[in-house]
Amino acid sequence: MRKIISEIDIKTFLVPALLVVAVLTVGVVNPEGFGNLIKVAFAWISSNLGWMYDIGIACLLVFCLWAGFSKVGNIRLGGKAAKPNMSMFSWAAITFTSGMAMGVVFYGVGEGLFNFMAPPGFTGFEAGSPEAAEAALSYVFFHWGFHPYAIYTGSGLGFAFVFWNTKRSFSLSSGLYPLLGEKGEQGGWGNTVNWLCLYIMVGSLGTNMGLCALQLTAGLDYVFGSNYPHDLVHPVIIIFLAVCGITFACSGIHKAIKYVSNTNMVFFAILVVWAFLFGGTQFIINNTVTSIGQYLGMMVPQTFYLEPAKQSGWIGDWTLYYWAWWLTVAPLTGLFLIKLARGRTIRQFVLVNMFIPIGFVVIWFGTFGSSAIYQQLYNGLDIWAAIEQYGFPVSLFAYLKGLPLSGVMTMLGFLIIFLSFITQSESMIYTMAGMTSADKGETAIGEQKSPTFLKVFWGAAIAIMGYILLKSGGLKAVQQSVVMLGLPVLVILLVNAVSFIKAVNNRETYDLTLTDEERKNIIREKLQDCADDQKQAALEERLRSI
Repeated sequence: MRKIISEIDIKTFLVPALLVVAVLTVGVVNPEGFGNLIKVAFAWISSNLGWMYDIGIACLLVFCLWAGFSKVGNIRLGGKAAKPNMSMFSWAAITFTSGMAMGVVFYGVGEGLFNFMAPPGFTGFEAGSPEAAEAALSYVFFHWGFHPYAIYTGSGLGFAFVFWNTKRSFSLSSGLYPLLGEKGEQGGWGNTVNWLCLYIMVGSLGTNMGLCALQLTAGLDYVFGSNYPHDLVHPVIIIFLAVCGITFACSGIHKAIKYVSNTNMVFFAILVVWAFLFGGTQFIINNTVTSIGQYLGMMVPQTFYLEPAKQSGWIGDWTLYYWAWWLTVAPLTGLFLIKLARGRTIRQFVLVNMFIPIGFVVIWFGTFGSSAIYQQLYNGLDIWAAIEQYGFPVSLFAYLKGLPLSGVMTMLGFLIIFLSFITQSESMIYTMAGMTSADKGETAIGEQKSPTFLKVFWGAAIAIMGYILLKSGGLKAVQQSVVMLGLPVLVILLVNAVSFIKAVNNRETYDLTLTDEERKNIIREKLQDCADDQKQAALEERLRSI
């Protein structure tokens, strides 16, 4: 026991661990009351604070574009001599699968079809109409395009520079260092950030665990006609997912995490190519291109639209739910992403974490969403009827039933669902264990030295949270639970963005990878652009002191 305790960063671990245990206990004892609390919190936040999500995420999007395409983008993470430790393909594969792979599998078929058969109330479109069909994917791209990846990328940027160049610790509080100094980073504010984000991450991954269990169960019911009670099936699936996630997390980034991510990307490619070839190719192309144009045209107005008069509830049920979901995962995802970015420039970081995944999202949702609408409209495959009978999670399997080699594609679908959750959970368990480990050192290839106990603890907590959310109200409770957790994270990410801007604009102070001559050159450049006498005097004094 003493050995285990000595391996734990008690200050970072204890408070969120106790909070997680307390919440899990309440959820186990009174799941119905837990579900009611989620509903009340969701309704209040959607009605009163939705505007904060919209404005805050718009700010993160602008921040990422500035960081990537200004002169700041030339800064190399880890210094000029730093070299990448993995290929571009592996970097992109791990980046995508650790962030959203579970989500695109769950919503890939169903969301576009849902917008077609039950269009947003504020559009005025008739359900199942050509107008609804042509507009359906523009809202999907809005939810899965620039905004969510700006959240992930913005989160990573807030940690990347201070971790690799300022040499701060591998923790969420490190992003505060340029603004609050060492006392702020390691004191009350820093501890609060670490505690809050660790707890929220358990809730968010519990949500993903619930979605995965729901989709796998729905698939078993639909494909095999299984009649096993869900109260039995759900815990079996959750235990299996938890064991696999913990096992792979223990292997590290350069072993199972990398290979599982690469394998999953290959399976993604096989499935999407098959759907493109046999799911109505010409309609897929035309509808996807049309939807891209609509998305780009609506992106700014839809970003700030909260249906103040129409109040159909669609914005709360879909848009705010998505924004909050991405936010709850973002801090730990961002912290994990920076582990992959050593030796890359900030511009490369933005391109790989923001633009490459968006390209995949357009291909995936454009193919499956368009094809599902095509099958529903013209091919006599009533996917919507299956959704109404079995629930939203069955949408992928109902769609695959209409493709050639449907049995093979269905098995591939099951495998992708499993691997998609595992790639995210293993990376987040790995990161949470690293944050709460006493030894924050690394091996020669960049692997952290966190103990197995911490990976088991966080993996088990995520699994129990997922089960409790399912018991508290099924899919609705799973979805609504994240909305009440996203706002605190949004505030933290915005503060970190300001902190990043301060750090990169004062590299001579914060970038410890610079040589003295490089520091002098930065100060000389500032002197050339400075017209304020007092600032000039301060810069000259700093130049003499180096």
